[in-house]
Amino acid sequence: MTAVRHETDLLNLQHHWTIADYHRMIEAGILTERDKVELLDGKIIKMSPKGRLHSACISRLNKFCIKQLSDHYECRPEQPINFLDISEPEPDYVIARLDMNSYVDGHPGAEDIHLIIEVADSSLAIDRGSKLKNYAAANILEYWIINLVDAQIEVYTEPNAKKMTYDEVVIFKEGSSFEHELLGKVVVGDLVF
Repeated sequence: MTAVRHETDLLNLQHHWTIADYHRMIEAGILTERDKVELLDGKIIKMSPKGRLHSACISRLNKFCIKQLSDHYECRPEQPINFLDISEPEPDYVIARLDMNSYVDGHPGAEDIHLIIEVADSSLAIDRGSKLKNYAAANILEYWIINLVDAQIEVYTEPNAKKMTYDEVVIFKEGSSFEHELLGKVVVGDLVF
């Protein structure tokens, strides 16, 4: 008896997909919103499901960012970004330059992005691993991980594209706060549960 395989099972083959390949699969209906995947390092990977705390954190983050920035920047929760030829991640949150057409002509690229934020619980290894490497390689100037596991915000700056890492990392624990040039005062406890 032959098992029926879903189209996304074919994606597990050892093949490096490009953004163009990925978009053709979406346009052809091979990939749909039900698949909950993203392109990272030429591989189509399953995104981690979002639990209650993760979702609540994104909601709080969205309210905070919109209140502080909505007239001057695009606040984009859970939307794709385009950079490199083999990655189209969907970060939990992106603060990008204001685009009067809300990026209808294409997702924000590295040159458009001021800050990427990932909310991490079960995804912590990926957020500190392949996503961090991709963001550094694309020269994303600032990357945060709102780490729900350790109740802290990790702020990565000074991207080193050659080493695919960030040269500067500052960790803010629960109970602390810091000043941010775009967001003003950030209270860790307001975002971390």
